Amino acid sequence: MRTKEVGGMPGEQPEKRKDRLKSMADSMAKRVGDIWIFAAVLAVILVIAAALNSGGLLGQRSQIDSGLGSSNEASQGIAQQDKGEMQDSSSMTPGASVDLQGVKVIKNAYMSIKTENVEETLSKAVFYARSKSGYVENSQYFKNTSEAYANIRIPSGELDAALAYFEKLGRVEEKSLSEADISRQYKDLATRIENLKAEEQQLRMLFDKAMQISDMLEIERELFRIRQEIELNTSYLQGYDKDVAYSVVSLRIYSEKDKMWDYLVEKFKGAFEDSLYLLILIVAYVPYVALAYIVYIIIKKTRRRGQ
Repeated sequence: MRTKEVGGMPGEQPEKRKDRLKSMADSMAKRVGDIWIFAAVLAVILVIAAALNSGGLLGQRSQIDSGLGSSNEASQGIAQQDKGEMQDSSSMTPGASVDLQGVKVIKNAYMSIKTENVEETLSKAVFYARSKSGYVENSQYFKNTSEAYANIRIPSGELDAALAYFEKLGRVEEKSLSEADISRQYKDLATRIENLKAEEQQLRMLFDKAMQISDMLEIERELFRIRQEIELNTSYLQGYDKDVAYSVVSLRIYSEKDKMWDYLVEKFKGAFEDSLYLLILIVAYVPYVALAYIVYIIIKKTRRRGQ
């Protein structure tokens, strides 16, 4: 009964099959070795090129970006300008004296404005607020959708004039004004602070008269607790002073134009810039690859002659 040969050609002798498999393995090993040689040569050439040109491809990228420009500069300008505009509340609030007789009213407003140039309108609103000793709490400008949001603090006495000015910046689509009388809460909080201070003064007098260490430690703990309450309530009171002194105007500014086409153009421009950079990157690498291939051919021929 015949035994079927496993692997190789039918009827092939074992010795020939071993020689053929060995030849295939040698050929594959040779190809892998050639690939490694080419990769090593290319790596060496790139390292040398990077050493000779300290800027390298990164320098090329920066030149490309500077030439093409960045589409996000305008949208980030206002946001960066707004940072650090928040002033210390202690410098904006009244001094140590607290007016408990006057009426404390917090006024806030919201306005939605339709305009042709959102960025310019936002800049005008910010400039006006600063010219009236106001400031910008936060603002966002979205260039792709041509829309902006801003929370602007305006001295309460200038609120009506500010709203009248903002109305002239475009077509007002929505407007609202809210007022909250916090006179009672303000008076209660100020009274509580005064009571805490009086209690603190009594505890200090008891501390001076205390004879026992345990009594002194107990009084110190109570003084620490009262001092924390005074500072916390004082902070709340200063917050009230700030809200009363400076009204918040929340602005929404958006464009009259349909920005979908501009958005698509912006996206296409970004894709074109990326493609252009990729093309320049490929062109920049071609000489190195060609040089590596020439060196690889020379090494390969030299090895053949040596064999």
